[in-house]
Amino acid sequence: MYPQPLQIHIAMKQASKLRKAVVPQPLTLPATPETLSELIELVVKLCIQGYRERRSKAGSPTPLTEEQWDSMYELGKFAFGVQETEGEIDEVKALQTALTAIEDGLVRIFRDSQELSELHAPLFLRQGETLTFVRLTMLAGRLW
Repeated sequence: MYPQPLQIHIAMKQASKLRKAVVPQPLTLPATPETLSELIELVVKLCIQGYRERRSKAGSPTPLTEEQWDSMYELGKFAFGVQETEGEIDEVKALQTALTAIEDGLVRIFRDSQELSELHAPLFLRQGETLTFVRLTMLAGRLW
């Protein structure tokens, strides 16, 4: 049996942002994840794939469309092109970083008002469901 693609919506919000509105963005997963760790793995891989595609197109920038402009205005952040990084992205390290951020409570994931925190517990996602990713930030200016 072939895996069925699953379309969900991802809403990402930084805890420190003043704006309350978050517009969920559609994301098509190539398969339905059975656990939170599988969901994180699929999302990380899709984000890396999207980054690589943007990076390959960065050599020929195009003007912003009205829709892109409005979207960036609503988010309060304007980004042009791709930030250069040294070398290629290490998928294994990126996945481990994402899982560690969840385990440490730096990133929290919610389905409606229920927090998803157990990485290996069964996860039953439905078509069109919205998940909210919240990245918590440190309020103090010191590193430990």
